[in-house]
Amino acid sequence: MKKCPHCANDVNDAASVCPACTRELAGKRCPDCAELVRPAASKCRYCGHSFAREARIADFEQFSARADLLPTLLIRGRLIPQQIHLSPEKITIQSWGLFGFSRTDEDIPWEKIAGFHYHAGWFWDAVEIQTRGQRANWIGCMRKADGVRVKELLERMKE
Repeated sequence: MKKCPHCANDVNDAASVCPACTRELAGKRCPDCAELVRPAASKCRYCGHSFAREARIADFEQFSARADLLPTLLIRGRLIPQQIHLSPEKITIQSWGLFGFSRTDEDIPWEKIAGFHYHAGWFWDAVEIQTRGQRANWIGCMRKADGVRVKELLERMKE
Protein backbone atom coordinates (compact mmCIF):
# COMPACT_ATOMS: atom_id res chain seq x y z
CA MET A 1 0.00 0.00 0.00
CA LYS A 2 1.07 3.58 -0.65
CA LYS A 3 -0.26 6.99 0.32
CA CYS A 4 -1.94 9.37 -2.12
CA PRO A 5 0.13 12.60 -2.24
CA HIS A 6 -3.06 14.66 -2.62
CA CYS A 7 -5.40 13.32 0.09
CA ALA A 8 -3.17 10.92 2.11
CA ASN A 9 -5.56 8.02 1.50
CA ASP A 10 -4.17 4.47 1.45
CA VAL A 11 -3.99 3.25 -2.15
CA ASN A 12 -3.05 -0.09 -3.72
CA ASP A 13 0.50 -0.12 -5.15
CA ALA A 14 -0.76 -1.00 -8.65
CA ALA A 15 -3.32 1.85 -8.78
CA SER A 16 -2.69 4.80 -11.08
CA VAL A 17 -5.66 6.87 -9.82
CA CYS A 18 -6.62 7.47 -6.19
CA PRO A 19 -10.11 6.01 -5.54
CA ALA A 20 -10.87 8.68 -2.92
CA CYS A 21 -9.93 11.91 -4.72
CA THR A 22 -9.73 10.56 -8.34
CA ARG A 23 -6.39 12.28 -8.96
CA GLU A 24 -3.47 10.78 -10.84
CA LEU A 25 -0.79 9.13 -8.73
CA ALA A 26 1.87 9.01 -11.44
CA GLY A 27 2.33 10.75 -14.75
CA LYS A 28 3.56 14.01 -16.16
CA ARG A 29 3.16 17.29 -14.33
CA CYS A 30 1.33 20.17 -16.00
CA PRO A 31 3.58 23.26 -16.19
CA ASP A 32 0.61 25.62 -15.75
CA CYS A 33 -1.28 24.17 -12.77
CA ALA A 34 1.27 21.60 -11.45
CA GLU A 35 -1.29 18.76 -11.42
CA LEU A 36 -0.36 15.22 -12.47
CA VAL A 37 -1.97 13.91 -15.63
CA ARG A 38 -1.69 10.65 -17.52
CA PRO A 39 1.59 10.25 -19.45
CA ALA A 40 -0.26 9.96 -22.78
CA ALA A 41 -2.52 12.99 -22.19
CA SER A 42 -2.53 15.67 -24.88
CA LYS A 43 -4.29 18.25 -22.64
CA CYS A 44 -4.40 18.82 -18.91
CA ARG A 45 -7.83 17.90 -17.59
CA TYR A 46 -7.65 20.57 -14.89
CA CYS A 47 -6.56 23.72 -16.76
CA GLY A 48 -6.60 22.71 -20.46
CA HIS A 49 -2.85 23.18 -21.07
CA SER A 50 -1.85 21.66 -24.43
CA PHE A 51 1.08 19.24 -24.29
CA ALA A 52 0.94 18.91 -28.09
CA ARG A 53 1.89 22.60 -28.35
CA GLU A 54 4.95 21.92 -26.17
CA ALA A 55 6.06 19.27 -28.66
CA ARG A 56 5.71 21.75 -31.53
CA ILE A 57 7.70 24.37 -29.59
CA ALA A 58 10.51 21.88 -28.96
CA ASP A 59 11.33 21.70 -32.69
CA PHE A 60 10.56 25.37 -33.41
CA GLU A 61 13.18 27.32 -35.32
CA GLN A 62 13.33 31.05 -34.68
CA PHE A 63 12.60 33.27 -37.65
CA SER A 64 12.84 36.99 -38.36
CA ALA A 65 11.68 38.92 -41.39
CA ARG A 66 11.69 42.54 -42.45
CA ALA A 67 9.22 44.32 -44.69
CA ASP A 68 10.56 45.76 -47.94
CA LEU A 69 11.53 49.43 -47.95
CA LEU A 70 9.79 50.55 -51.17
CA PRO A 71 6.26 49.37 -50.31
CA THR A 72 6.71 50.56 -46.72
CA LEU A 73 7.48 54.01 -48.07
CA LEU A 74 4.65 53.95 -50.64
CA ILE A 75 1.91 52.26 -48.60
CA ARG A 76 2.68 53.13 -44.95
CA GLY A 77 4.53 56.40 -45.53
CA ARG A 78 7.37 55.25 -43.28
CA LEU A 79 11.13 55.26 -43.86
CA ILE A 80 11.87 52.26 -41.64
CA PRO A 81 10.14 48.94 -42.44
CA GLN A 82 8.37 46.76 -39.89
CA GLN A 83 10.07 43.63 -38.56
CA ILE A 84 8.62 40.38 -37.22
CA HIS A 85 10.43 37.97 -34.89
CA LEU A 86 8.95 34.53 -34.21
CA SER A 87 10.41 32.68 -31.21
CA PRO A 88 9.17 29.70 -29.17
CA GLU A 89 7.78 32.06 -26.51
CA LYS A 90 6.15 34.83 -28.55
CA ILE A 91 5.83 36.84 -31.74
CA THR A 92 7.21 40.38 -31.73
CA ILE A 93 6.23 42.93 -34.37
CA GLN A 94 8.38 46.06 -34.41
CA SER A 95 6.94 49.20 -36.00
CA TRP A 96 8.79 52.49 -36.27
CA GLY A 97 7.38 55.99 -36.07
CA LEU A 98 7.33 58.45 -38.97
CA PHE A 99 10.97 59.53 -38.76
CA GLY A 100 12.32 56.67 -36.65
CA PHE A 101 12.17 58.63 -33.39
CA SER A 102 9.88 56.07 -31.75
CA ARG A 103 9.41 52.32 -31.95
CA THR A 104 6.50 50.14 -30.90
CA ASP A 105 7.11 46.48 -30.05
CA GLU A 106 3.95 44.38 -30.06
CA ASP A 107 4.63 41.20 -28.06
CA ILE A 108 2.13 38.43 -28.74
CA PRO A 109 2.40 35.26 -26.61
CA TRP A 110 1.45 32.12 -28.53
CA GLU A 111 -1.26 31.33 -25.95
CA LYS A 112 -3.14 34.54 -26.78
CA ILE A 113 -3.34 33.98 -30.54
CA ALA A 114 -6.93 33.39 -31.58
CA GLY A 115 -6.31 33.22 -35.34
CA PHE A 116 -4.65 34.91 -38.26
CA HIS A 117 -5.30 36.10 -41.80
CA TYR A 118 -2.73 35.80 -44.53
CA HIS A 119 -3.16 38.38 -47.28
CA ALA A 120 -1.32 37.41 -50.45
CA GLY A 121 -0.75 40.28 -52.83
CA TRP A 122 0.81 40.33 -56.27
CA PHE A 123 4.11 41.69 -55.03
CA TRP A 124 4.00 41.76 -51.21
CA ASP A 125 2.22 39.83 -48.49
CA ALA A 126 0.66 40.83 -45.18
CA VAL A 127 -0.24 38.87 -42.06
CA GLU A 128 -2.85 39.96 -39.52
CA ILE A 129 -2.76 38.19 -36.13
CA GLN A 130 -5.92 38.23 -33.97
CA THR A 131 -5.44 37.86 -30.23
CA ARG A 132 -7.64 37.22 -27.23
CA GLY A 133 -8.12 40.39 -25.22
CA GLN A 134 -5.98 42.62 -27.44
CA ARG A 135 -6.36 44.39 -30.74
CA ALA A 136 -5.28 42.65 -33.94
CA ASN A 137 -1.67 43.17 -35.01
CA TRP A 138 -0.43 43.12 -38.56
CA ILE A 139 2.72 43.31 -40.60
CA GLY A 140 2.57 44.14 -44.27
CA CYS A 141 4.86 44.74 -47.23
CA MET A 142 6.75 41.46 -46.74
CA ARG A 143 8.41 39.61 -49.57
CA LYS A 144 6.44 36.57 -50.78
CA ALA A 145 8.90 34.01 -49.36
CA ASP A 146 8.88 35.67 -45.91
CA GLY A 147 5.09 35.96 -45.87
CA VAL A 148 4.65 32.29 -46.76
CA ARG A 149 7.14 31.24 -44.07
CA VAL A 150 5.35 33.30 -41.39
CA LYS A 151 2.04 31.76 -42.51
CA GLU A 152 3.46 28.23 -42.31
CA LEU A 153 4.84 28.81 -38.79
CA LEU A 154 1.50 30.22 -37.61
CA GLU A 155 -0.35 27.22 -39.08
CA ARG A 156 2.03 24.79 -37.43
CA MET A 157 1.62 26.41 -34.02
CA LYS A 158 -2.19 26.38 -34.18
CA GLU A 159 -3.83 23.99 -31.79
